[in-house]
Amino acid sequence: MRIDVIGAGSLGLLLAGRLIAGGAEVRIWCRGEEQSRALSERGLTVSYEDGREATQLPGGSFSAAPVEEYTQCQLAEPGEVTLLTVKQKVLHEALPEILLPLRDRELVIIGFQNGCGHLELLRGLLPQSSIWAAVTTEAAKRKTLTEVIHAGKGEICIGKSSSPINIHETDRQASEPAAIISFIEALASAGFHASLSKEVDTIIYRKLLINAVINPLTAIWRVRNGELLASAARIQLMKELYTEAAGILEACGISPEHGAWEAILEVCRATSGNTSSMLADVLAARETEIRWINGSVVDMGLRQGVQAPLHRWICGLVEGMTVREG
Repeated sequence: MRIDVIGAGSLGLLLAGRLIAGGAEVRIWCRGEEQSRALSERGLTVSYEDGREATQLPGGSFSAAPVEEYTQCQLAEPGEVTLLTVKQKVLHEALPEILLPLRDRELVIIGFQNGCGHLELLRGLLPQSSIWAAVTTEAAKRKTLTEVIHAGKGEICIGKSSSPINIHETDRQASEPAAIISFIEALASAGFHASLSKEVDTIIYRKLLINAVINPLTAIWRVRNGELLASAARIQLMKELYTEAAGILEACGISPEHGAWEAILEVCRATSGNTSSMLADVLAARETEIRWINGSVVDMGLRQGVQAPLHRWICGLVEGMTVREG
């Protein structure tokens, strides 16, 4: 199976490396020539925190190139599935120019983004394509341009969002495309626990709720996930963020699952040593995904006439941490 992976960060390299090792044909599309050249010359290494022997993949076992070359390659030699593993900012600001020439093509696109807004963007850019959402709890850390650490095993859930979609897409997707079934099988061959779900919206909002509580607070306090539970004051602020977000989801007709608050606490315990992606961005002085996580909560509330002052405040605080002076 020929799989295109746009984005060579931690998740992109993890998926690509394991899929290559599992026998898939993978093309990695990087944001810069430096990384694509390094991957071609040095190959890709997937290492493991649990002590397992690292997987070494020579450069000749896959292709790597700058993402600007994806469009022409897709037109000349189409892949079966394209995985988008870039963060929301890159997807919204850099990829539209690259994807727009493929507007009339029938591609199979799977978005791995956190938060909300990416599926709507992709449907607008690629109205003839089959757009899928993926939610994963796999943990990965990119060590170098060519090495990724698999920091924690999780699950990958893939499905269709039930939000309004293009009528042609509805007709074409009465059943799962064969490419999606083949991709699930490729993930299984690569050692991932992957599944198709008809409840992907529920899973997306569950993860949104978890991320909206854990990510910004770890970024602000610069602590790992487990340290959020170190004091009653921290837990209290977590609970207030959760309560406000859960109320807005309910106003939108989305009922948080029973035990959702306890699930957030359990995620903190289960990933106690993990550095959240938002904290990693802040430490690296990169812009975060706050506007698509907590900002999504604010926007959902506004559409229902409900204010989210705490999430709005959190957005401003985190965004202010990465402002560069001119």
